[in-house]
Amino acid sequence: MNFVFDSVRRNEARVTIRFIHTSDWQIGKPFRNFDARVAGKLEAARVSVIDRIASIAGERKVRHVLVAGDVYDGDAIPHVTLMQPVHRMMRAAHVTWWLLPGNHDPAHSQGVWQRLKNEGLPDNVRVLDTSQPVEMQPAVWLLPAPLFARSVSEDPTAWMDQAETPAGAIRIGLSHGSVRGFGSAQESAVSIDACRASKAKLDYLALGDWHGKRNENARTWYSGTPEPDRFPENEPGWVLVVDIEAAGVQPRVEAMESASFIWAKLAYQISGIEDLAAIERQLIELADDPGRLILRLGLAGRIALQEISAVEGWCANLEAKLQYLKADLSELLPVCDGDFALFSESNELAQAAEYLGAIAADDNDARQGTAAMALTRLAALTRQEAAGDR
Repeated sequence: MNFVFDSVRRNEARVTIRFIHTSDWQIGKPFRNFDARVAGKLEAARVSVIDRIASIAGERKVRHVLVAGDVYDGDAIPHVTLMQPVHRMMRAAHVTWWLLPGNHDPAHSQGVWQRLKNEGLPDNVRVLDTSQPVEMQPAVWLLPAPLFARSVSEDPTAWMDQAETPAGAIRIGLSHGSVRGFGSAQESAVSIDACRASKAKLDYLALGDWHGKRNENARTWYSGTPEPDRFPENEPGWVLVVDIEAAGVQPRVEAMESASFIWAKLAYQISGIEDLAAIERQLIELADDPGRLILRLGLAGRIALQEISAVEGWCANLEAKLQYLKADLSELLPVCDGDFALFSESNELAQAAEYLGAIAADDNDARQGTAAMALTRLAALTRQEAAGDR
């Protein structure tokens, strides 16, 4: 009797799965706020991340990658953009790629998925464009909830509650939408019941749409986009490696870094150029390779007028090190402290600088910011004139 029990237990233990959960690749996304050089690199990174996911799958002995919607950024993408990810997935023959239509790439007759079907897909690339259970491997069933429009009024996962799968099978839900009223544009076009995993007896619910890694409950996760595409307030740049040992057992989830570029939005208060060294040290800690960093940097505070040019020079030098820098110095207010030696060659300039300096120092004057910028510009032009750089 013990032998029979042990045999059954060993057979049940074999019903396990390890897979990668990812979403929101948005292949073909344009980066119009960047110059052509940087935009091209960011667009390419969204394709090359597929190779990094395949590499993680090989390292972790993963056979399945679930993409929870928005594989593509839209329908109107060129043929080469349509096929690039397919060829990369095909090369990763050790993985089966399960692709779910999302709100950016819904399944309809003129969409990207029909175009791909017309081209023909390799055996290891599966499009999940119907709401019905699919057996991923023996005793492991995938319950996909594809989208057929950018916005839907009903919860696309509701059907999972009644979806039948064999007794003892592992059930994995795959969907794209919001469980908390957020979405890819901070407004949810697709609402999902936060309790769906429990109601549908899912062992794991893999979600897309939120571009950051997020744990909703023990069985419900957002993977976020594997390659950041905006200055984040969440946690983009990861994929999730998920282990399910058996039906009913809580999944183990491990986040693996996948991003090529690091996006950051930082702001600092400074009182002088001596503060810049500490900021640069923090940036090095953020990205050991500065060429990976996409940075929006804000500097604020009051510093000596004579140091403004040094700050501007530091920003120019930093921009040359990083992949991209947008520096905002609009809240960096110059302080003259009665020292207008820079303008000593012209009494009129000295008077103008003194007038602007008084306004820039007055926190109650609505013209403070404008006066500060004008004073800074006046100082820069005066230095250029003195250096003969006209």
